[in-house]
Amino acid sequence: MRMRFSQMYCPRLVVCLAVAVAAPSIVAAESLLVPANDDRVVYVGHWGPVQRGNHIEMATINSSSQIYLNFTGTHVAGIFDLEDIEYLEQIDVRVDDGDWTLFTIDQSHIEFFPQGLASGSHHLEVAAKAIDGNGDRWLLPIRSAIVFTGFELDSTATVNPGPPRGKRPFIEFLGDSITQGEGILNAGGQVINSDGLATYAWLTGEALGTTHVQIAFGGSGVIRSGSGNVPPAPLSFAWNFAGSPADFSVVPDFILINLGTNDQYSSDEFVPAYTKLLREIRRHCPNTVIFAMRPFHGASFHGDDIAAIVKTMNDPRIIYIDSDGWMDSGDFTDGAHPNVPGSRKAAAHLEDALRPYISHWKPAESSN
Repeated sequence: MRMRFSQMYCPRLVVCLAVAVAAPSIVAAESLLVPANDDRVVYVGHWGPVQRGNHIEMATINSSSQIYLNFTGTHVAGIFDLEDIEYLEQIDVRVDDGDWTLFTIDQSHIEFFPQGLASGSHHLEVAAKAIDGNGDRWLLPIRSAIVFTGFELDSTATVNPGPPRGKRPFIEFLGDSITQGEGILNAGGQVINSDGLATYAWLTGEALGTTHVQIAFGGSGVIRSGSGNVPPAPLSFAWNFAGSPADFSVVPDFILINLGTNDQYSSDEFVPAYTKLLREIRRHCPNTVIFAMRPFHGASFHGDDIAAIVKTMNDPRIIYIDSDGWMDSGDFTDGAHPNVPGSRKAAAHLEDALRPYISHWKPAESSN
């Protein structure tokens, strides 16, 4: 197994563990294993089941994908599968709304809180900080992904039902490397330079009090394929990865599209492709409000085309978001990817643009 991780950059508290050969994790006899497919484990984002022998694991290829667990006890560890994985990914972990701690998934067993937790009930959050854009993350066997096996808890721990879905509005951000957070810390597509939790998308989702996730891939467009063999957005939207259809049992209330920057094609080519994407989304999400956002470089990359497409769709639930003037040249790491201050600026503008729509959302049981 070849592991690639070229440099270390630690923007937050980092726990760096020794690289270990991927092997079946041995759970201590006095511990309780909560498998990845336990109904009490809650996932947000595109997570696809992966069969490993006689058990099921869950895999994601998107930064910002999340896992939640409610449990009791003083100990919690994450179990990960590194088989076939060639690129080390990173996650952020926190408990009981505390500070995020950054981990590199470079061994199958990771102690999240080596110092131990206070006894009692806890709410654990795990979020994918970044997925390396250089590895194959679409075709099986996936080389760049987070493959989750389960949680290890105290033997006397209890696991409680996860936080209910549908109590907050759910928004999905569909995009490319800008939405993924690639190169937000420094130029380059490596995990070390990327951070999905620092993006305009994550910050906007948090500010609006939503459940949110980013489905985005470096290099991706509505015509152009993304890195790691990811198909263009109209073909990848309904899939976790090749052979793994996305779960639409929970449909986003809102989807924001930020695509076009990588589509250096004529309007005659772009317009039908973007229209196809809107129709594909509407096919799976008939009642979702779709925000078609002008790319941050919209003057050069189809901003006017997108505005015109929204008008021709004649769908009151497809809304054009004009980002013109939100950012300037100092807000990017390399002229294309927003830096951290630029992402905060964009998030503040986007929050203002979306709040009037989000504020009218009501839980399904209250809307009758």
